Amino acid sequence: MDRITIIGMGPIGTSIGLALRAAKLKNTEIVGTSAEKRNLSLAKDMGAIDKSISNLRSSVEGAKLIILDISITETREFLDVLGSIADPGVVITDTCSTKVRVNDWANEYLPEGKYFIGGNPLLKNTLTDINEASATAFTGSKYCVIPNESADKQAVRTVVGLVELLGAEPLFLDPHEHDSYATAMTYLPIVMSSALVTTTSKSQAWREMHKLASSEFGDFSKFAGNDPQDNETACLSNPEALVTWIDKLILELYSYRNLINDRSEELLEQFILAWEARARWQANAVVETDETSMPNAREAMAAAFLGNRLLDKYRNLTGSDKTKHD
Repeated sequence: MDRITIIGMGPIGTSIGLALRAAKLKNTEIVGTSAEKRNLSLAKDMGAIDKSISNLRSSVEGAKLIILDISITETREFLDVLGSIADPGVVITDTCSTKVRVNDWANEYLPEGKYFIGGNPLLKNTLTDINEASATAFTGSKYCVIPNESADKQAVRTVVGLVELLGAEPLFLDPHEHDSYATAMTYLPIVMSSALVTTTSKSQAWREMHKLASSEFGDFSKFAGNDPQDNETACLSNPEALVTWIDKLILELYSYRNLINDRSEELLEQFILAWEARARWQANAVVETDETSMPNAREAMAAAFLGNRLLDKYRNLTGSDKTKHD
């Protein structure tokens, strides 16, 4: 019987396990292991794994595929250990948002015949707790696949097969390309989130003002709640690019600052531009296609709730001028 081992069993790993078991793979055993006994127990109770094994060596024995659902600070240590104890021919993949460093560690610690294929699921709905894990968490999402230069074609096919089985679309990138994009999309929000918390908490009024912090503060500050060492490692994975993006953000914030200070009518235009850009991303319409459409009833609803200026933007976004009538 083939074995797939998931190490870590956080919400991503548990979701992968749920999807694999839902696929009912023949002659395949899904094994989970984690230092977090609670997560391991919950994953078993949720049906994400066939078997839970607390001993790492025993859990990876005979595994054809190993999936790392662990923090980047743990990844180096695990690759070092797996280089010694995993079976020859094994394919190892991860779910970290940093790829250059992880790829370097794989080159350093994995001997010939043990293959590393980097992975990074790009979920639009963040999973923050194992109880949020779902077999459909990856459906319709992009999933970065970053082959190590020493990986063979069969190893790549194994990870691509996993991604497609999860219902995701493989997005092939090299490590440097991935990290250059992730700097703006993943690491910049970490800095922004942390800066919000340090800015407000350093205020002399923090003891009183924190009582007004509600869901808006909670949503924006959530990345400041990550493991600090993970945040540091992520931000230092590509510091030159991150500094460039921070500089761009400072200039953009200063622009907003001036518009607010001047009570400028252009402030609304800036918010509309931001609204439109996010709506395009959310609707997967950043690259325009001929398939974009919106029923007339929706346009009427948009006019009622958004107003004419936003409705014009919405029409441009959805191509509703070309809408088919029911």
